[in-house]
Amino acid sequence: MNLLRIGLWVLLGAATVTPAAAEGGAGRFWRSLLIPGWGQHAGGSDRTAARFLALEGALWAGYAGLSEVFDIRRDTYRTFASTHAGAETSGKNSEYFDDLGFYATHHQHNLFARVDDGPRAMLYDNTAQSSWEWDDDRSRERYRELRNAAQSMERNALYVTGFVVVNHLVAAVHAARMDRDVGLSTGGVSAVAIDWHWRPDRLDLVLTRPF
Repeated sequence: MNLLRIGLWVLLGAATVTPAAAEGGAGRFWRSLLIPGWGQHAGGSDRTAARFLALEGALWAGYAGLSEVFDIRRDTYRTFASTHAGAETSGKNSEYFDDLGFYATHHQHNLFARVDDGPRAMLYDNTAQSSWEWDDDRSRERYRELRNAAQSMERNALYVTGFVVVNHLVAAVHAARMDRDVGLSTGGVSAVAIDWHWRPDRLDLVLTRPF
């Protein structure tokens, strides 16, 4: 996805502008911004570093899995449309696949488009490349279910990339503040512990400081 590529370039850019010899909180911040847990490891907190790194791996594995499921479901609804509506799905945009789910034939789409948009209506040619005709409404409804399921997987994969960004930012901020936590620990308060709790509908970030 384009968003994922942009995020990777931003992180690589951050690595190039960060002084290699940076020490203290600033150095740990940039390290963990690039690779979650790197700054914690540099600060001597290997357990927290392992948690951030493990979460990073789990998120990327989840992204890869969701993307694979999306690809499979996308191929499924496209094959279904070709079989039951005679649609030529290669090289088509999202609007075409939306119209496939809402109109029984391309003629029906063109009829409604002329009424709604008049001379500006976008019409499909009466050719094998652009036309379609569903064998029955149940097939068209099934196609919509299959496409909605694929789009749901695509959205979930996008959400995971958001969690990746959050993990990098939280790890960076935590690494930058480790000196403060060490000072508090010396005074009798242990350092902040970070954990992630997976739930059926969300992912929670949990910060605890035992006394």
